[in-house]
Amino acid sequence: MTKKADLVLHPVRMRIIQQLLLGKPLTIAQLLDVLGDVPQATLYRHINLLLEGDLIEIIDKKNVKGTEERVFSIRKENLEISENEVENTSQEDHIRHFTAFHGNVLQLATTYLTEASPTRYKEEGFGYWYTPLHLTNEEFLELVESVNKCIEEAIKKQPTPERTARVFAGMFIPQNSSKS
Repeated sequence: MTKKADLVLHPVRMRIIQQLLLGKPLTIAQLLDVLGDVPQATLYRHINLLLEGDLIEIIDKKNVKGTEERVFSIRKENLEISENEVENTSQEDHIRHFTAFHGNVLQLATTYLTEASPTRYKEEGFGYWYTPLHLTNEEFLELVESVNKCIEEAIKKQPTPERTARVFAGMFIPQNSSKS
């Protein structure tokens, strides 16, 4: 059985999931167009894996030029990787997943940076930073809870012409206090 992390944290599948998370259901043709560099056969293979893993669903079928065209949507409620799976994943697999995750973030940033002018970064909300935080475990848990509440509220907002989609990619990396 394939672990959910392996399904989600694959470079092509992450890009498919990201597109569907933007809130608009898409067909294979639309996904091919927005992904650009993914061959059709590869896209079909990854779509089928995501369907089998119950991470996406078919929400509509249309006949287009005698061919059935399926419309896909994300199953947000099935994306979370369980604590049990996280704890039972090897260190090597965590490193592999982390690499795939950051490769995807790098690809997103590179695409944005090659298309946008630096004069628009602030206005459009582009930025990156590294900030050490000195917190007790209780303070850290309060911070995580607060951030999660804010993100949950933002996630509830539906796409509109006035809203810009922005990717929030975050992480906390504990540092060994004896080395600090």
